[in-house]
Amino acid sequence: MNLIESLKLAISSLKMNKMRTFLTLLGIVIGVMAIILLVSVITGSRSKIEDEMQAMGTNMLTVIPGNSEAQMGPPGTYTTNRLKMRHVDLINNKSAFGADACPEYDIMGVNVKYKNESRNVSFVSGMGSNFEKVFTWKIDKGAFFREEDVKAARKVAIIGVTVVKNIFKGVNPTGKYISVRGIKFRVIGVMEEKGSFFGMDMDDAIYMPITTAQNLGGSDDVHQITVRIPDPKQIDFAKADTKRLLLTMLDKNDFSVMTQGESLDMLKDIMSVMELITYVIAMISLLVGGIGIMNIMLVTVTERTREIGIRKAVGASAGNILAQFIVEAVIVSVTGGLIGILISITILAILTPMIPFPVKASGVSIIVSFVFSSLIGIFFGTYPAVKASKIDPIAAMRYE
Repeated sequence: MNLIESLKLAISSLKMNKMRTFLTLLGIVIGVMAIILLVSVITGSRSKIEDEMQAMGTNMLTVIPGNSEAQMGPPGTYTTNRLKMRHVDLINNKSAFGADACPEYDIMGVNVKYKNESRNVSFVSGMGSNFEKVFTWKIDKGAFFREEDVKAARKVAIIGVTVVKNIFKGVNPTGKYISVRGIKFRVIGVMEEKGSFFGMDMDDAIYMPITTAQNLGGSDDVHQITVRIPDPKQIDFAKADTKRLLLTMLDKNDFSVMTQGESLDMLKDIMSVMELITYVIAMISLLVGGIGIMNIMLVTVTERTREIGIRKAVGASAGNILAQFIVEAVIVSVTGGLIGILISITILAILTPMIPFPVKASGVSIIVSFVFSSLIGIFFGTYPAVKASKIDPIAAMRYE
């Protein structure tokens, strides 16, 4: 029997048990979709984050609590935050590279009210008066707060366009009062639209003097210090200088100083690990699908024992029987792989306009998923095929 005849017999057998064939396909389809969809989302989000970080410039330093090299966990993991406003002043006053250091104090998920409208905003961010210079952000309406506002901890706020849409419903909010955690703040400006960063809507935010935010949060900590230097070529020297200054007040384990490049490298490492974990999970899903193929094929061999005996009795060799059942397993796995690829591409095409980063099925994920699904069919289809080829024709003819 040649390959064409084996294909015809395999397809005929699969058509006779449509529901069983569909359920067998399903495991492979889900496994292939898991690989392509998850890898595409991770790759797209990584690309988006990398672009956003690079757009911030190469002349930025970030000071965060804790020693990220000595401690386990992502940047910002620490037991005690020792960063204070005096450390910000130290960098601003003593930097040998003309650094502008802006402190930051964040409060997540805060309820905001205006008249009868009430919404939760993603975050309230307390900033230094120089944050427009450090981050190069711009105001759409109104003005930034000033150093006097920071020193006096005045209850003034700049809001993002998402907050304007959700709470003010198109009304110009400058000069109006909003309630943040039951405390009234005067809106002095609306931030120019910034879009998302790390998947967070930067326009669903309220910015206020850091001292005011610290009073609101009940702490004098500084969560992060962002430092901008005039000359990007001096970034490594500025990093060393910033470390030197902070070590006059802090222990080496109390803080970390990272450049944008180092932050990006750390992010890439984290995303690479996530991608590897995704592949492992998806491969496990495909293995489960392969086990499903083997189980179904074993049931098929048992049901077709008499048929196998008759075929052997009229001249079919063990090799013919082996080829037929392996071909059936491969058809199921390859078909499942192709269906999974087509569904994944369709889903990604639908999702692309709905999410803030590009998601495209990468050639690598398609090839890996298809090859692996095909190998799964061969691997898990071999044992049932070998079992079928070894059936004794006389015993098989008597099987009921």
